Amino acid sequence: MKRVARSISLTIVCLILGTMLSWQYKSISSSKASTAIQNERLEDVRSQLIEERKINEGLRNRNEELQAQLSEYKEAIDDIEKLEQTIIREKERAELIAGLVDVKGAGVVVTIDGDVSVWARRPGGLIDLINELKAAEAQAISIQDERIVAMTEIKIIDISEIHNVNKWIINGRNFSPPFTIKAIGDPDKLDNSLHMIGGILEVLRRSGYRISVEKKDEIIIPAVRDDGSVLKYNLLKPVEE
Repeated sequence: MKRVARSISLTIVCLILGTMLSWQYKSISSSKASTAIQNERLEDVRSQLIEERKINEGLRNRNEELQAQLSEYKEAIDDIEKLEQTIIREKERAELIAGLVDVKGAGVVVTIDGDVSVWARRPGGLIDLINELKAAEAQAISIQDERIVAMTEIKIIDISEIHNVNKWIINGRNFSPPFTIKAIGDPDKLDNSLHMIGGILEVLRRSGYRISVEKKDEIIIPAVRDDGSVLKYNLLKPVEE
């Protein structure tokens, strides 16, 4: 009888211990899951905070730049020669931003090629590369020495695997692969953006494209042709205040 009672007691103790261990395991698992979720949320918040700081820093720098220009204009009002110099500098700056002058600087040179079947299956590879370079803050870009500006068109006009034809139009001119892309900007930032894990190069190479990237200390990118074929503004009128 005592053995039976002892066995029952032992069984009850084992059940209690098993239940307690089960609860503790669930509690630990739940805690780990909760911690993982919290860490993920913290990482998202951290990324957003870094991005906001970058935007704020950019706005602050632009505000300081505009304030400096305003002060310069105020000082130049009574000095015709200084005012002329200020206007000339602003004109040169506007031409630089609009792509109307040749520019040089450090950056990367990207070459992209592939069989016609690759271009036919995934024709957006070239544009995807350009967009990635823009996102990485390239300040000037060219394809086959054609300056890429806001009004640049990049599109396939004829592609055929049967006839091995792959023709593109860029800034009103016809081209065929391989394409050489030049981008001026921070070389390391541009290179890292292209080579990130799961990034554009990995995706395009998996699709069959052949791509090479080379960092350069100096790249020269020509001005956009202002012959009316690229920059068209005959229908535009300024808004009068």
